[in-house]
Amino acid sequence: MSNATSTLSAPAAAPERLRAALAAPLDAARIAAIVGNAEVETVLRTGSTNTDLLGRVRTRTPARPILRAALEQTAGRGRHGRAWHTTPGSALLFSLAIPFVASRAIDAAVSLACGLAAAEALAPRATVQLKWPNDLLLDGRKLGGVLCELALDGAGRRSLIVGIGINLWLGPETRTAIGQPVAALDEVMPLQELAARREDLIGRIGAATMAIASEFDMHGFASLRTRFLARFALLGREVELLEAKRRIAGGVAVDIDAAGRLLVRTDAGTRAFAGGEVSLRPAPRDA
Repeated sequence: MSNATSTLSAPAAAPERLRAALAAPLDAARIAAIVGNAEVETVLRTGSTNTDLLGRVRTRTPARPILRAALEQTAGRGRHGRAWHTTPGSALLFSLAIPFVASRAIDAAVSLACGLAAAEALAPRATVQLKWPNDLLLDGRKLGGVLCELALDGAGRRSLIVGIGINLWLGPETRTAIGQPVAALDEVMPLQELAARREDLIGRIGAATMAIASEFDMHGFASLRTRFLARFALLGREVELLEAKRRIAGGVAVDIDAAGRLLVRTDAGTRAFAGGEVSLRPAPRDA
């Protein structure tokens, strides 16, 4: 099986006027008006919004969710500790600290749930697909990602930290640094609109993430599985599983189970893979 020919092309780098608009300080009040029941903080620059919130909630679980957004992260992290490359204002960069109530286990499937929330919140302006376990795709290329981490305070109370990064625009130097096919929202929305709606997008995605995290907290991934599968970009395709960049398995991606594990039909039968250190990619003959 092969990919359809790409129908989207990367726009030129953002003009200086729009770069300035996109790098203007974020309005916390506008985000708060949309996201609802959350404390909202905005900063121009930080190392990592996830790290900022992790340190805080390990001291004390917040009474309500906290959303922290930045224009630039100097030590942004992706899965497996990968760096997240951005220039100021080129991406939506924010994290949520969400208190968890139920005693159910918080497993790797929570990343699938939070990725689904972001994808659904961007519809219908962007048709975003999902790559197990935590990538957002636009036209088969990486648009953004989700990083979920669990924190416990001194009393054992739990908070879920959800970091979200979504490209607004990408310059040639950033595309080169990333080293994989990437996409940005300016391919489907005018930059002028993105500059005007940054807070709206953060608020909408934040609200959707809090809602889906609450559903996950109460019911687990099983209630979200069908919605995830509808956006799973590699369902039914030949794939490879890698660990530490080494191929460990290959076959056809046939399902995601209620625990969020990827089911792959291999020559030796169907195998289940949890997120962890495993990465997924299309098989070369399917790319």
